[in-house]
Amino acid sequence: MKDALKIARKELLTYVREDRFWLMVFLPLLIMPLLMHLPLLLMGHFLQQAQSKPQIVAIKGVSQEVQILLRQANLVVQSSPDPRKAVRERLAAVGLIYSEGRYTIFDQNSFLSLRLSAATEQTQQVLQRYKEQVLLERLQSRGLGLADLEPFTIETQKAASEREQSLGVLALIIPLMLVGLLISGGQSMALEATVGEKEKGTIEALLSAPVAPWKLLLGKGLAVLVATVFPATTSFIGVVLGSMFARMGFSGQIQALPDDLEVQLGTLALEPAELAAIFLTSVLLAFFVVAAMLALGIFARTYREASIYFGPLDMLVMSPVLLFFVFDFIKVQDWFFVLPGLGVVVAMDAIVKGTSSPWQLGLTWVSTLAYGLLVLYLAFRNFSREDVVFRN
Repeated sequence: MKDALKIARKELLTYVREDRFWLMVFLPLLIMPLLMHLPLLLMGHFLQQAQSKPQIVAIKGVSQEVQILLRQANLVVQSSPDPRKAVRERLAAVGLIYSEGRYTIFDQNSFLSLRLSAATEQTQQVLQRYKEQVLLERLQSRGLGLADLEPFTIETQKAASEREQSLGVLALIIPLMLVGLLISGGQSMALEATVGEKEKGTIEALLSAPVAPWKLLLGKGLAVLVATVFPATTSFIGVVLGSMFARMGFSGQIQALPDDLEVQLGTLALEPAELAAIFLTSVLLAFFVVAAMLALGIFARTYREASIYFGPLDMLVMSPVLLFFVFDFIKVQDWFFVLPGLGVVVAMDAIVKGTSSPWQLGLTWVSTLAYGLLVLYLAFRNFSREDVVFRN
């Protein structure tokens, strides 16, 4: 075991001395939170600015009563011969035309935007209140009220738990992010530790040393395992810290967001046992992936050949992640937790949402460990065969 640890230390030192190591340490801590929260925070910032300054509404044919209601909503009303043109030329935030019993609102956002501007939503609210006011006056003249038009109310609520709803986009990001990083995190080091030794001609010196092949494999495997788990761990920490920082430091921008977008930011509160379960699941998946990378890396003759092998491996392991998007349409069965790759995604999703059971997690852990040991045995066979190691 001492020899294996020396080999692992040598591989890790070579990895740490490279400049890209520090990029892999700090970039996940910064990039993942920015990718997740920056677009929504910027939108909240612009909405906050829009709400703090008066918005111009270009009108045509609008009654004086509606104009008064628009001004009461802190909107600046300006008459215009062509409100649509005024909006297109950015002279007004909203255009409003009344003709033949119809109010037409022209929104400033581009046709690619799925969301209306804040000024447009304000104008819609004003018109809705005016509509209810006119309707109420007509009903009262006939001795009726608004309640007579609505004998009962309809309310739709999500069946998901409060925790699932509070997670927002984090419920989707965390499992996919961890699986993706665990698959790609240690590839460069795995290539360097196997086919890289072949191309540099140092594999012969290693094998001629008084070290058993299994110790050589174990040492390299430990080093690649650390290099695989480390970026995923730092990214997870970055996501959690980024979510906390966004909630504490940008509360104004978050409150300016519409309710549906504010929920997407999500809040993550995991118990220590759940964090430990996520870490154990990640390590077992990394063990399986590292064993496969070492088996393929030592079999390849060149970097180019190894890249050809690693491409299908990435697609094979990532393919179960695609099923993650249809979980809402299928009932997750216990045997899902045993499938390679998919079991890990399902288990992480259940842990994050707080719906996992010890039995299901046990199935994932035992099966992933079994797959890893099976592939590790294949890697050991490749390291022990001279026709594979010296296959150049």
